[in-house]
Amino acid sequence: MMGAAIPMNQRQIRQRAKSNNPKPMRWSLFVLGALIFILSSWSLFFIHLDVINGTHNPHNEHVQLRKKDISRSSTAQLNSEVYQPPSPNNTAARRLITYRRTGGRLNNQIVQFIGSLQHAKVLKRTLVVPDERVAVEWTGMIDSAFDIWDLSSLNESYDIDWKSGLETSSSEMQIPKQCQLNKRQRAELLKGGPSLWKEWDAKCPDILDLGRELPFCGKKHQFCGDDEAQREAHWIYEHIKLSSFMQRLMPPREQLAIHSRRAGEGGYDWELCIDGNKQVCKDHVPRCDWHKYCNERTMRGNCAIWSDLSYQIKSKSAWKKDQKDYRFVLASDGTHDWSADFNGQYAMVNSTTWLEHMNTLAQEMMNGGQILQESLGISKFARRRMKKQDCGLSDLHGIMFQSSSTILEMFSLVNSDYFVGGYYSTFSLNACYFRGLHRTRDSNMCWMLIHPGTEYAIPPSVDGLINIPSEDAVEDMPLTLMNDVEHAFVRSSDGRFVAVDRYRFQYQKSGGTNYPTYVGVLGEGEVPMHFEKSANGSEVPTADFSCSMGKQVDTKATIHLIPERGGGNGIKANAPVSRKMFIVCEDLDFDNNISIQPPLTLKSPDNTFSLNIGSSFVRPRNKPRRSDASISQELILCLAPVHGMYDAKWLIEYLEHHKAVGVSHVHVYNVDMHTPELLAVLQDYRQKGFITRHDWSAKGSVGYTIRRNTDYAA
Repeated sequence: MMGAAIPMNQRQIRQRAKSNNPKPMRWSLFVLGALIFILSSWSLFFIHLDVINGTHNPHNEHVQLRKKDISRSSTAQLNSEVYQPPSPNNTAARRLITYRRTGGRLNNQIVQFIGSLQHAKVLKRTLVVPDERVAVEWTGMIDSAFDIWDLSSLNESYDIDWKSGLETSSSEMQIPKQCQLNKRQRAELLKGGPSLWKEWDAKCPDILDLGRELPFCGKKHQFCGDDEAQREAHWIYEHIKLSSFMQRLMPPREQLAIHSRRAGEGGYDWELCIDGNKQVCKDHVPRCDWHKYCNERTMRGNCAIWSDLSYQIKSKSAWKKDQKDYRFVLASDGTHDWSADFNGQYAMVNSTTWLEHMNTLAQEMMNGGQILQESLGISKFARRRMKKQDCGLSDLHGIMFQSSSTILEMFSLVNSDYFVGGYYSTFSLNACYFRGLHRTRDSNMCWMLIHPGTEYAIPPSVDGLINIPSEDAVEDMPLTLMNDVEHAFVRSSDGRFVAVDRYRFQYQKSGGTNYPTYVGVLGEGEVPMHFEKSANGSEVPTADFSCSMGKQVDTKATIHLIPERGGGNGIKANAPVSRKMFIVCEDLDFDNNISIQPPLTLKSPDNTFSLNIGSSFVRPRNKPRRSDASISQELILCLAPVHGMYDAKWLIEYLEHHKAVGVSHVHVYNVDMHTPELLAVLQDYRQKGFITRHDWSAKGSVGYTIRRNTDYAA
């Protein structure tokens, strides 16, 4: 009211002064001041009365302020003002909109839900949320009794139908084929404006199906539509909250928060992460600034952030001269053993309390005679997993652990002052969205991905930046970033055993007919064990520790010792053994429905020995199908860790020799071949796809390979 009244009175006063009094406008200024004072007093008085009566809504004020942020001319109307379809109350049309779920896991599901709700809001329709049928689709939003989310504000602010999309009701939706949008139609829908929307209203008055694509248009990670429509998507995030129970599990707020994702998602190829980073960065930053923000070190270091943390921080306020001064909240996606370099400097969320809370709730319901499938389950997936009443929630534990941990980790990143995330990650992207438009500058990458209304991102002020290279800067790449595989390298609690990594593999036992998936650990050192006599009289090593993973606790561990080069184990019975070994956890079930497996724990009964590996499972490179005849001709060479080589010509000669005799691929375990010439040779062969580089240096292996012993190749 004030903003509209003051300019009007100013014009009136000036016109009156100009026509009646050509002298200085002392009286006019006095009258103007009096009017401003009166209007201000009355506005404050009415606001005060609203607060007393409980009718003042700060959120509505916030919405009005946000609307003013949308760039438009003083005369143009917003699309939301121009587009006025008939109200569902005044027409027989149902005016619904829905989508089909993408194949991605939790964060993709959230993004797709937000984008679909954005379309519903802009097109002034009701969103029908589709059912969750399989594990990767489960978000806990439909199954509200699981007490993960607080969606009360969301449901009050938007038209959402959580019931009609369930399996029991979806058959009644009957979506005509012409109302099922293809990829091109969906991408053009919000950009088309009111005229196109009215055409779709005439063609599909009842329901529109957005399909299964993620709701991004144009640049990667950009929501569809004009400035107003894009901002609408961001505002939806403000209404999605954690339940009060989950909020109590949040770690204390820290200045810094880090999302660490494993390069290549646990595979051997970093290019999935590095190339993805480059694609995202170059899509949002103008070419003239690529050298500043899309440089090789930033892109590569972001895929192994534990090796290059200080450089990944781009804000002077968050950067520390000494790495030991960092205090941060960590969401690791189960990647690196951060305690090796940052022990005691970070906090991580733990959803175990919530899992116990849900198990207790389920048990109380069963004791009271309630059927879990009916009392807790709403989605098809949850109801199917609770079909066995006597099992309680045990068939849901895997996805419950993964989803609750992911959600808590994401919100722990939201609370920090400065956020370091992954450019090519929907997890980091969602953290940016939940942090809000007003906090995009407080991050290494949120400002880059979120810029509604502008073609390219607008970088933060140069005065507050650090680690931004000049155009002619030479890349100073840390050695640990010059490899293609990131192994876990985790030490046991007593420091006597180092696990290189955990693996999943398929093996057919003698007399078996199938190839079940097993979980194993490769490492070296001393573990609790004793020897027993086998049926043929030989001594067999027996583990005095167990394997646990998620809800599978204290399962059997089997030790397979790897013979020393040159023959003979040289093992003495009932003595501590310091050897290379492969530990197989035969009884652990690998849940293929879960993309991020729970940590694997090896632990002795007396707790004197324990080891925890949270990294993604290392998987083999993609290979041709077994029916491909060329697979039988493939020969792969694993070099023993290489050191002491300083002349590039010898490396070239060695690799070319093995290529000539038929070797198709070489794994190079690099201990100290770090001269510029040798690195250039390795890079050249890597680009040709002939070698895979493993960082076997002391830094890269947490001190495991500090001895230059040529016997230990993984």
